Amino acid sequence: MQQTITKIPTGYKQTELGVIPEDWEINKLSNVAPLQRGFDLPTSQLRKGPFPVVYSNGILNFHDKAMAKAPGVVTGRSGTIGKVNYIEKEYWPHNTTLWVTDFKGNDEKYVYFLYSHIKIERFRTGSGVPTLNRNDVHEFKVSIPKSKTEQTAIATVLSDTDALIERLEKLIAKKKAIKQGAMQQLLTGKKRLPGFSGEWEVKKLREIGELAGAGIDKKSKPDEVPVRLVNYLDVFRNDFIYSKDLNHWVTAPTAQAQRCAVKRGDVFFTPSSEMRWDIGISAVAMEDIPDAGYSYHVDRLRLFDDWDLVFRTYIFKTKNFLDQAETICEGSGKRYVISLTKFREMTVKYPVDKTEQTAIATILFDMDADIESLEQKRNKYIMLKQGMMQQLLTGKIRLN
Repeated sequence: MQQTITKIPTGYKQTELGVIPEDWEINKLSNVAPLQRGFDLPTSQLRKGPFPVVYSNGILNFHDKAMAKAPGVVTGRSGTIGKVNYIEKEYWPHNTTLWVTDFKGNDEKYVYFLYSHIKIERFRTGSGVPTLNRNDVHEFKVSIPKSKTEQTAIATVLSDTDALIERLEKLIAKKKAIKQGAMQQLLTGKKRLPGFSGEWEVKKLREIGELAGAGIDKKSKPDEVPVRLVNYLDVFRNDFIYSKDLNHWVTAPTAQAQRCAVKRGDVFFTPSSEMRWDIGISAVAMEDIPDAGYSYHVDRLRLFDDWDLVFRTYIFKTKNFLDQAETICEGSGKRYVISLTKFREMTVKYPVDKTEQTAIATILFDMDADIESLEQKRNKYIMLKQGMMQQLLTGKIRLN
């Protein structure tokens, strides 16, 4: 059998790490940017000041004294492993971290991207609280440009992409804050849209629809009918429920499958959570899904009247409604839950005129669409950055 020989491109060389540029070198991380354990700083000794205290999951405090000069590269030693931080002012690396003590003449920002790229969490050990094994990190070999100028050029390109992602993050956060303000105004009747002056009513859930629990469990039996579940996370993570997004198949007795069926306009709620403030999260079925049913971790509200479909998505997300859920839920501290009896007594304020419902929903939906577009753009750049790191930090693509 003839063996295929891969030709090495001009300007590249074969090494133990694969093909790399001729003017790059292979070295252990201990010779590139060695790490050292951070310093103890008990809470009782913390004194407010200008210097960031960097913990395993980032900057969480400030102190009046610094232990390391900037710029700095810091990663978690115990607890949160994998996050790499770039610090731009003098700082205090906490003893839950490892920090770069000497950049050995390498570009500091390049070292930051290098440590981010190697997936440092691979070196964690321990079955309880994970710990980063510094010796294993130090022994790990990487290929890097000998030229600091090339390192800086690579770091600049990746930094520019980071800056773009950060700008999008800030814009998304701003748009979300504006939307929350609009919801607080439009969904409470504090601000009326032009042309509307009809009444708003305050009613209990039991007065506007049938609220049901006792959903389908996650078991499968041969003598039952197959059913796709609307699960807790389907409701918790989404505003809208579509057939295409449901893929958890179980079975149920025919009668229960019919009773728990999913119809267009059904509003689903999360009646329990580990956190009081996470209870009462809702999502709306945007279509009939004949072969689906809601799970036993979800409650379903089926309205008596014909409310605007999209409006149903927003009206149960007001601060007043969610505050009610947080107040009346019961639990031991590990799990909180609202009984159906109490849930049915919760109130909602809404405009009777469906046309006004539609007008409000349209504004909020357009805001959501704008936010979603920005999030998709941000995610695209995050993926682009990952691809760029893979290419630039291995020398597969060179910057001229």
